[in-house]
This record gives sequence, C-alpha cells and structure tokens, in this order.
Amino acid sequence: MKPIPKRLLIHSAVLYEKKENSWQERDLVELAKLTHVRVEPCTKLVTTSDNRSISLAAEMFYDCRNSSPKVDFKVGQRVRFGGQDYSVEVVETFCAASDKPHHLEVGMCL
Repeated sequence: MKPIPKRLLIHSAVLYEKKENSWQERDLVELAKLTHVRVEPCTKLVTTSDNRSISLAAEMFYDCRNSSPKVDFKVGQRVRFGGQDYSVEVVETFCAASDKPHHLEVGMCL
C-alpha cells in the first residue's frame, strides 16, 4: 500500500507531555514538532481503553513514512494545533497488507 501523499499532509503540530517538576507541579515538555500530518475536526464518539465514552474534537492522521519525526503517541500527551491544545485520547494503528504500520489515527479532545 502506498503512503499517504505529502500533498494531503498539509499541517504541522507540536507534541507535548506533562512532566512533574521538583515542586510537584505539572509542566508541559515539548517532545517533537510534527510535520506532514493532517488534522481534521470530527465529532466521533469513541470508547477509551478505560471504558469511558468521549466525543472527539479532532483526529490527526500521521503517516508512518511521510510524517516526521518518528514518535510514539501515548494517551495523555498533548498536541498543540491551530492555537488550541488537544489531549490525546485514542491512538489507532492501521497496517497495510503486512504487519508493518501504514498510518496512525490519533483521536483528540479539547
């Protein structure tokens, strides 16, 4: 299966993670500046791994070949896109004919 074309991956975003500092306050630490991704608004209702039903505000498409840098998305991370901070709630991996990942769909809430 061919990768998602770069002409469709028109967005950039910043990935953050919450870390506790020495005063036990939570700070956002920048993990990566994502390029060649696509963020689409959505109103999908999903069930998370801890059995909560949530309504997603946006979905980010991350191609395993054309998007960069290579990162591991985790629930609880933050993504800044278009001046808004989103919380990562769902990470789905989609594979091609083999077991090699083709793209990721990252479900996000405000």
